[in-house]
Amino acid sequence: MTENRSTVRISIDLELGPSAAFDTLVDELKSAFERVGMRFIPGADGRIVQKGIEVGRVVSWNPGEKVLLQWHPADWDSAYTTEVELSFQVSNGRTIVVLEHRGWGQLVGGPAELAGWFAGQVTAPFLRVTSPAAFGDWLTDRGARRPYGAQARAVYRDPLYHYPNFRVILAELALKPDDYLLEVACGGGAFLKDALRSGCRAAAVDHSPDMVRLARETNCQAVEEGRLEVLEATAEHLPFPDATFTCAAMTGVLGFLPDPVAAFAEIRRALRQGGRFVVAGSDPELKGTPGAPEPMASRLHFYLDRELEELGRKAGFHEVRAVRRDLEPFAREVGVPEEHVPLFSGHGARFLLARKQ
Repeated sequence: MTENRSTVRISIDLELGPSAAFDTLVDELKSAFERVGMRFIPGADGRIVQKGIEVGRVVSWNPGEKVLLQWHPADWDSAYTTEVELSFQVSNGRTIVVLEHRGWGQLVGGPAELAGWFAGQVTAPFLRVTSPAAFGDWLTDRGARRPYGAQARAVYRDPLYHYPNFRVILAELALKPDDYLLEVACGGGAFLKDALRSGCRAAAVDHSPDMVRLARETNCQAVEEGRLEVLEATAEHLPFPDATFTCAAMTGVLGFLPDPVAAFAEIRRALRQGGRFVVAGSDPELKGTPGAPEPMASRLHFYLDRELEELGRKAGFHEVRAVRRDLEPFAREVGVPEEHVPLFSGHGARFLLARKQ
């Protein structure tokens, strides 16, 4: 076999100082590896693990300057190792981040095969993720559909523009200390924080690991007291027994659900007899506005009143009613800037009210 030892090099120019660029990249890499089934343990003794096997080990860790890894690309050939270097080079107040994978290609088979690997495993995937469909999906996921990253955590820790919806849902639920609330797609836990002031108990799920961690952090006292648990799960597969909760809520997620009837039916299963369910609608009037801008709008499903009610009935709820609620008073109450208050006035926001017989 012809030995091919090549270097793959990728770089990006960031308008950040080297320390900020380093910290941001490390944080993002931890989350990114987690999403693809790998574990990144940063630090001088750090490593990267895939399916229980160490594929990378930190050789040098210099924050703001360089990280060097010894890499094991082939579990069938433990003697074959390569080097992965992530360097941070300052240029005119900016930082050029360079990723180099050195010594790659020994097991590929020859120059033509190496070109084939580069075309199929590097070039085409890179161009795919920068195409409109994949890039729009990434922006939608990162900001709303499955939020993650520092910016998403900052937004969902204190989601000012969601509070008017929260106020309506809390008014409709009228929570009491003997209630046991389920929130599906809890985001950063801000709604839970308001709901728990009633003295109720609660449980919540979200399919974003970042949001699960943030919701626990936001409500750490309630978690410690045993009044709240937050789990990573999807709306269609709730990790709770039948007839557990007295009430349930869902806000800001309906339009993203791939199978809303299945999600509603699962929530109904987890509710006790007489359990009440309040859902913030996904209003067609919001499409193209700051409430549902592109590319998110093209990836949302919007529902009219009768469509909302049909979802509830198909899921088996006995009492189902779509209602409109004026959000403007709540927007002023929670401190939405005056120039943005008109976003909450006009047609009245849709909510679905349902009850399990």
